[in-house]
Amino acid sequence: MSGLLQRLIIVSSIFFGLLVLGTVGYVLLEDWPLLDAFYMTVITISTVGFGEIRAISDTGRLFTAVLIVSGVGAAAYTFSSVADYIVAGELRGVLRRQRMENRIRKLENHYIVCGYGRVGTQVAQELSHSHVETVLIDRAIERFGELEAVGILTVVGDASEDAVLIQAGIEHAAGLCACLPDDAANVFVTLTARTLNPKLTIISRANTQENERKLRIAGADHVINPYLISGHRMARQLMHPNVVEFMDVVMRRGQVEMSIEEIRVSDASALKDKTIAECHIRQRTGANILAVRRPGGKTFTSLGGEFVLMAGDVMIVLGTPQQLESLAGVADDQRQTR
Repeated sequence: MSGLLQRLIIVSSIFFGLLVLGTVGYVLLEDWPLLDAFYMTVITISTVGFGEIRAISDTGRLFTAVLIVSGVGAAAYTFSSVADYIVAGELRGVLRRQRMENRIRKLENHYIVCGYGRVGTQVAQELSHSHVETVLIDRAIERFGELEAVGILTVVGDASEDAVLIQAGIEHAAGLCACLPDDAANVFVTLTARTLNPKLTIISRANTQENERKLRIAGADHVINPYLISGHRMARQLMHPNVVEFMDVVMRRGQVEMSIEEIRVSDASALKDKTIAECHIRQRTGANILAVRRPGGKTFTSLGGEFVLMAGDVMIVLGTPQQLESLAGVADDQRQTR
């Protein structure tokens, strides 16, 4: 809007200057009263076609001709400036949307964030910092350029509508986070997303514990109450500040050498159906397995050398980024090696 405002200021200054110039000119050249001179200037610049209000000399006629040409030129400049701003702005918007839609169509295993409020902002930023391909859906997103600059693609619309989720690439997405402030809206988003992609991992926000069951019935894999999580976090920070700070650090890539990651054992992995002792994971990659979560939801934390890894197991692993990447390659986890 600033570009259009600057052009309007310039145009207004030109017209004001012509009014002053014409009024002063008629007063000096024709010795007209100030009001008559101003009125003659207005009807001349506007080219409304009225006749001369007083007898006018040849010099006055030449001055009037110059004033008419100047007024017509200023009007043409005004029209072209405004039209150029509108057309160019619309064209830029169309091209930007087409470019973004083309990028979204090529995405696979990306994540969709629904709602750009306080919670959705934090989720999108965290995914962006982890260099994860992200698509953000909201009814009104103003900072398109800022979001696109950090790798976050955007779709404007209602996330509970099939067409909007399909535009965001729901059919090829790895996960969706419903962060809308209204629980009912999150239920609709979850239900629609689960219908379009049964394999999708869905995490939904819930403002009340009463609605958590409804969201799970709708298809959410995990339901998070931000107020409950904040309360637990604050209590743990009071009782175990060093532990909490350490976990925060290792869960954020790039801040320290070590980090915790989850790596899935694929059906094509060499680790499948082998014991931890047979895999020699520590010797081969340097990473440490802290726990293993089975597809059914059971988690194993006491892992001996005889523990057998199976396809679909998710290993909770501690190591450097290079060690984790090496283990992801051995496990054939495409989420981590892409």
